[in-house]
Amino acid sequence: MTIKHCDYSQQYRPRMAFTKKIEALVLEMQDPDTGIKTQTQRLVITTIPHAMTGHDILEWIINRLQILDEEAQNIGNLVVQYGYIYPLQEPKNLILRPDGSLYRFQTPYFWPTQQWPAEETDYAIYLAKKNIRKKGVLEDYEKENYNILNIRINHKWDFVIMQAKEQYRAGKERKKADRVVFEFQERAYWLVHRPPPGAPNVIDYGLDRFSDPNENQVTQLLFLLI
Repeated sequence: MTIKHCDYSQQYRPRMAFTKKIEALVLEMQDPDTGIKTQTQRLVITTIPHAMTGHDILEWIINRLQILDEEAQNIGNLVVQYGYIYPLQEPKNLILRPDGSLYRFQTPYFWPTQQWPAEETDYAIYLAKKNIRKKGVLEDYEKENYNILNIRINHKWDFVIMQAKEQYRAGKERKKADRVVFEFQERAYWLVHRPPPGAPNVIDYGLDRFSDPNENQVTQLLFLLI
């Protein structure tokens, strides 16, 4: 018996069928009429537009889904852990605090369903740019990753540094509020895709599969057997 043909056209990754449900909820949250009301907030010495509190997010989830506080808290935590909403004051604490803590919606470009790969080169450029901006002050795990990447992709490290410097220069030309917001967005993305030690890696999709679990109908594998 010989397998003559195998249809792999349904190969799908990552395996996160429920993210589209979270995404639909986040889109409702951003509805200008029925969504969560945002406003400009002052963070240290910077004014951040379109911010909201954890309390307002939790109350909206409770009212929209008609569920209890505990279940709404779990859903809110998932929305934050998958990077659809990110915290402004404690960026590494990827949970929804049900108080006056400030959050912002992540730009759709960084949503998990975009499926653009979080490649090592992009992460190296991010770390190099942060290293320039912070004058060498990185988190311990970031320093370790920076050194590992320097060895692993050393053959294109000149390109990494060049891109980091160019992006840093471009960032300085933005208005301060826009620059700070983008830094928050980028940091939130990498905290999800390259989590610190001890933090859950929610983007880990497991084994590849050959069908999209979001589809109602799935084409079966076709085999021509002799």
